[in-house]
Amino acid sequence: MVGVGSDRFERLARLTARLASTARLDDIIDTVLGEIVTLGFGAVWMAVLDEPSGNLHTVKEVIDGVDTTHEMPKIFMLDMRQPIGHGFRERRMINITDPDSLYIIDHDDEQVPPGRFALPRVIYDHMRGHPFACGPLLGSQGQPVGALGLSSYRGKQAIPDELFAHGLLRAFMDHLGIAMERARDVAKLERLNADLVRAQATIVADARLKAVGELAAAVAHDLNNLAGVALMALSIAQRSPVDARDALPRVERANRAISDLVARLQRVARTGTLGGPSASVNLVQIIEDVLALMAPVISEHGISVELDLPPAIEVRADPVVVHQIVLNLLLNADHALTAAAVAQPKLRISVVDGEDVRLTVEDNGTGIPEDVLARLFHPFVTTKTGHAGIGLAAAHASLKHFGGQIVARNAPGSGARFEVTLPRSEVVPNAVASGAERPPPIAQPRTARMLIVDDDPDILGVVQAFLEPLGYEITSTIVPEQAIALASAQSFDVVLCDLGMPKLNGFDVSRAMRDHGYRGKIVLMTGWDCATLVADRRFAQCDFVLPKPFLGADLLHALDVVL
Repeated sequence: MVGVGSDRFERLARLTARLASTARLDDIIDTVLGEIVTLGFGAVWMAVLDEPSGNLHTVKEVIDGVDTTHEMPKIFMLDMRQPIGHGFRERRMINITDPDSLYIIDHDDEQVPPGRFALPRVIYDHMRGHPFACGPLLGSQGQPVGALGLSSYRGKQAIPDELFAHGLLRAFMDHLGIAMERARDVAKLERLNADLVRAQATIVADARLKAVGELAAAVAHDLNNLAGVALMALSIAQRSPVDARDALPRVERANRAISDLVARLQRVARTGTLGGPSASVNLVQIIEDVLALMAPVISEHGISVELDLPPAIEVRADPVVVHQIVLNLLLNADHALTAAAVAQPKLRISVVDGEDVRLTVEDNGTGIPEDVLARLFHPFVTTKTGHAGIGLAAAHASLKHFGGQIVARNAPGSGARFEVTLPRSEVVPNAVASGAERPPPIAQPRTARMLIVDDDPDILGVVQAFLEPLGYEITSTIVPEQAIALASAQSFDVVLCDLGMPKLNGFDVSRAMRDHGYRGKIVLMTGWDCATLVADRRFAQCDFVLPKPFLGADLLHALDVVL
């Protein structure tokens, strides 16, 4: 007897240790099911209770060592006419020692004689008419969390009632119920955490969209001015070849400026996290991007800007969050100075490198009201009419994820002062490339077979007209499906493909070409944000990104790189 008791204790100890080491429902089910089978049960069925619907969801069934889960209903409705429903009502296992005493029903609406248990014929046949027991699995507070069904005890024997009162089976059932409860609670916490992350992302996105929207008019103003310069220069170029030589550099400079402005806007408006909390971000570039986009507004409001910035400095943070914070701080400062009607409005921006990096944004307005200052980083607190007051709250919450912080105070004798602390990155900062920096044209002859795909015929025409005199053999099409067929039937050294095409985009075309055996180079042309594009896992099919708009020198540089 001592030996038997010792064996039971050891089995329970092992089971307890294994269940304590996991909160995964599948692991819990497999662990306890294996122990129950060793007690002489040829058939074991387990289900979890879905609290909102009150239905049972089958998670595992094994009959004679074979997994038969797929043969049982995935969702099992609790019917009080059946033993399982009766067991849930009484919080106990219902033991059916004589299956022939059951009333077998073929239709759900069939009437069951009083005082008898019913069983659907499909379940009766599934259990081959063996005696069985079924009932709830209870959690720590005695509430049902799942269900257990047992059959084929030592062949076809009826299950003794005392097995459910005490002994190993009772202990296994108790352990299983509590472990399932824990797994359910952990799953709930994971879902709540996921919901919280999504909610926070939505708040951040809403704040960014609001802030970027405020820049739209200013950016449109600059784009119209630059486009006007380019169009007027082209009008001058039409007069004579001499005028054309003088005007074309102006067209180039204007288009380069347009491209640089769009690239800045794309970086500021970027909505997806590219690097995560451990990414390295050039803080100075972000400040310069936002200031360049806000320049027309700041100038119109007569605000003088004083900058104290190092050439470049890297911080460890999410680039999207840092863009959002800088954009919100500068927009808020502009609004505060304009609303206060300061005679000589000033904005001072400084970055100090130390153990951490400190960004300071300070204005000479009237400051933040004391009653608002104490709640400034709470959601929906704002002094700006028509604003939801979520920008600073989102910034405050987001900074915590990578060890940063933001504080606000009223500067003595001045306006508001915001200080943002960010952890330094060990990455050596690189100089920010300007739009004027580009590879020089290379004039040597070239020999390569190229396929160009773009839904804009004008793009195809000018690219082909530029490349063919240099020696390239060009095939072009505006139909993506035709391009895929050509790449699989002919030999090309490089495919130049637009990304933003209807029906089949550049990623789709690249994947289809690779699937059909094309092994040459693929260069994607795009006017979208290149950083986001390269971070996309689908870019693995491609070799190079050529941002639009581009000059002939840029195109030749891309081809030189891949070929």
